[in-house]
Amino acid sequence: MKLSPTRLRFSLRSRRTTVRRPFLIPRAILAQTLPLLLLVPLLAACLPTDPTRTGEGSPARVASVVDGDTVELADGRRVRYIGIDTPERDQPYAADATALNHSLVEGQDVWLETDAQATDRYGRLLAYVWAGDTFVNLELVRQGYATAYTVPPNVRHADAFVQAEREAREAERGLWAPADAPIRITALNYDAPGADHLAPNGEWVELTNQGDTSVDLNGYTLTDEASHLYTFSAVLLAPNATLRLHSGRGTDTAAELYWGLANEAVWNNDGDTAYLRDAAGAFVDAYSYTP
Repeated sequence: MKLSPTRLRFSLRSRRTTVRRPFLIPRAILAQTLPLLLLVPLLAACLPTDPTRTGEGSPARVASVVDGDTVELADGRRVRYIGIDTPERDQPYAADATALNHSLVEGQDVWLETDAQATDRYGRLLAYVWAGDTFVNLELVRQGYATAYTVPPNVRHADAFVQAEREAREAERGLWAPADAPIRITALNYDAPGADHLAPNGEWVELTNQGDTSVDLNGYTLTDEASHLYTFSAVLLAPNATLRLHSGRGTDTAAELYWGLANEAVWNNDGDTAYLRDAAGAFVDAYSYTP
C-alpha cells in the first residue's frame, strides 16, 4: 500500500524514537557493585601461584630414575623429593609415577633446593627439584601420580602440594580415578585413650557399605599420609553393614578387623587423611580430619 505524506512522516518519526540510548547503570546499583569490582584485581593477586626457584640451590644431572619420587644423580647421590609420596613398586600406579618421573628428569640437568632438613635417615638428599621451569615435585602431584606428604621441618611448599592434590583429585587424574564402589569411610577415631602407641586398638577406622549389594574387600587397601598400609583379605561387607579396622592386634571377625601393629600408632593426633582404594588401586574414598 502506498503511504500518504502524513503516514510517511509518522513512520519516520517512529524510527527516530526507537534509536537505542546507552545503557546506564542506576546509581544505587553502581554504588553496591563498584566495591566488588574493585576487589577483583586484589583477589586475583591473592590466588596461589606456583613456587619458583629461589636461586639458593645447586645444579645437578640425573643419571637414573629409581621410582616415582627418587632419582640418582651422576655423582652417585640419591635424591628423595620433598613434600610428596608416590606409590611403592608393588602398588598400583607405581609404574605410572615412575614413567612420569622418567619423562621429566632422566638424563636432564636439574636444579636442587633443600629445606630445613637436607638429608633423611637413609642418607638421601631431600630436595625440591626443577627441570627447566618445571617444578618436578609439584608436577607429579598435579598429574595425579603423587600425594602431598609433608614431613616437618621441610614445609616450605606444603600449601602448594595440598592445593595441587586437591585439583588432581577433583579432576580425577591418575590415581584419583574413581572406583565404582559404594564403600565409604564413615568415622575415624585417631586419639586412643592414653598414649596412642600403647593402646593402638583405641584407634580405628569405620567403613560402611552404602550400596544395595555386598562388596568383597579382598585386595582393598587403606593408607594414611605416611607409609602405613593395610591390605584387606577376603571380607564380604553386606549392604548397610559397618566394620571397624583397629590399629592394634586381635582376632578378626566380620565386624572387627585388626591392623596387627604393636606399640605403634597409625593416625596422627594433629591431623591426617585415610585413603581407601580398591584392589586395582582405583580411588574409593578419603577421610581427612584436624583436631
